[in-house]
Formats: sequence, structure tokens, C-alpha cells
Amino acid sequence: MKLTEKQKQEIRNYIINVPKFRETYNELYDHIINSLEDCGEVFSINEVIVIINRDFGGFSEIVNQEKNYQIELSKQYNRAFRMEMVNTFKWPSIFNNLSVLALCLIIYFNNDGTPFNTRPILLASIFWCILIALFGFSKIFIKKYKHTKYSILDNYLGYSCSFGFIVLNAFLLIFLGKEGVFEVGDDAKLIITLSLFFFTCVYIRAFMKFYNQKIRIFAH
Repeated sequence: MKLTEKQKQEIRNYIINVPKFRETYNELYDHIINSLEDCGEVFSINEVIVIINRDFGGFSEIVNQEKNYQIELSKQYNRAFRMEMVNTFKWPSIFNNLSVLALCLIIYFNNDGTPFNTRPILLASIFWCILIALFGFSKIFIKKYKHTKYSILDNYLGYSCSFGFIVLNAFLLIFLGKEGVFEVGDDAKLIITLSLFFFTCVYIRAFMKFYNQKIRIFAH
């Protein structure tokens, strides 16, 4: 059966609201098109329903399989991102961490005991974490606008691009904010600020590598 564009559009309209992610939608659509073109039946939506029920177990099973697949991918990708941060402490990336650590130690030990202006360092950390978050979510929404459906990888991109900002914000609320949960002295505030700066440097490098190796190559 050779399908017309009108018939293909009818199929797209019929299945558009069932899969949540565009990867599932594309796979389902391609399978239906190939199955119909291989058979000799006259086109009808009933034939589409038969294929969906026969090959996928119905729409409900498609939704369940998509949900289970997302859960498995979530475990895999979120764990991979955290491991990417750990890998920055391995050879040869550890030299970058040691350089940043050395800078932090120089700043700390060169402090003469007077209150240190931590604001520029803190603002730099905040700036880069916000920039990463904006980059990641802009990618998600641009792709959503282009393809009308979210990608199954968007959850993991959202997690990784907001992870640094969430951690940073937690420390600001607990330790460094004016109404923080704990009141800390100038020396402790400097240590926390330098620790957050070190974390931010690790996080940025891990995110860039994770995005290029795990997310970007699979994004459509």
C-alpha cells in the first residue's frame, strides 16, 4: 500500500497525543507507515488500530513502556552525570582540579585576618551556574518548539544543567544568606565561598563533557 500525504497526516493526527516523547512518537509512526506499506490492505484507521494492538499491545502499553524506559534512562544518565564529576578527580583531569584548589588555598592563606570580600567569587559562581542552567533549558524549549514534543533526554539535560544552581542556592540559603539557617563567621564564610567556587569549576567541566558525550550526540 502506497500512502498519500493526506493518509500519513491522518495517522499523525491519530497518534500525536499518545506518546509523551518525540522518540517514541517517531518510532511508532515509522513502524505504522512501514507496516501499512508492506501490507496489501486498503488504508483505514482501523488498520492502524490493528497494528498498534498487535505489535505494541495498545496505546496503554505504549504509555507504560515509555514510562518504564524513562525511569531506567533516568537512573542511567543521572548516575553517569554524577560519575562525570567524580572523574574530574582522576588522571589527567585532576590537574585542573589541583590548579583550582591551589588558587583557593592561595586566596585563603594570603588573607591577613581582615574580613575578605567574598562577593566577587560568589557572584562568579552564581553567574556560571545560572549560565549553564539557561543554556540547558533553552536547548530543551527550542527543541520542544521545533518538534512539538519533548525529548526523552530533556529530563536528564534539565537535571544536569540545574544541579549546580540547586547546590549553590542551598548553600546560599543555609550558610551565606543574610537570613541563613546557620550563622557563620568571616573565616568560615570564606572557606564556604571558596569551596563553592571549587565545586562550580568541577561542575562546569563535568557538565560540558557530559553534554557533548552523552546528550548532544543523541539529541535530534
